[in-house]
Amino acid sequence: MAAEVKRRWPSLRITEPVCWGDTDIDAIDFDDGVLIGPFTEIIAQSARKESKVLGGLQIGRWTCIGAFGNIRAVGGKIVIGRDCLIAQNVSLVASNHHVRAGEIYSRSGWDETRTGLTVGDNVWIGCRVTVLPGCQIGNGAVIGAGSVVTINIPANTLWAGIPARQIRVIA
Repeated sequence: MAAEVKRRWPSLRITEPVCWGDTDIDAIDFDDGVLIGPFTEIIAQSARKESKVLGGLQIGRWTCIGAFGNIRAVGGKIVIGRDCLIAQNVSLVASNHHVRAGEIYSRSGWDETRTGLTVGDNVWIGCRVTVLPGCQIGNGAVIGAGSVVTINIPANTLWAGIPARQIRVIA
């Protein structure tokens, strides 16, 4: 998989090792100059039996993914804009399992009411942030370290906490 990725996207900068998991190479697209840090795990698939929602991963020009990233672009599409800084240990999750009484969660289908996520251009996501399905982060936003993003984040705002709350507008 790594050799095929390097062949398709020669300007992609990868610090090995990167785990491509059960990734469908046709479900990913990288723009020029993208950097992926070591020990990042990327799983991207266009279709899965657990969901009718298509998945996929798109990363814009000059975006940097730090070490130990966790990108799960299955059951929803993850779109990351250009010139983003995504720090170490960040989790981007495109879908979640249903939670229903009497079901075995690991075998349940995926909740299709909140899927995918979008990160705008020039966004900075701090260390150990988790962005949950259905969220959109606007251009120029900053998410503080350790935060959990559960709602849409407007452009040019600083958010932090669990769950993430607006701290201020970036002027």
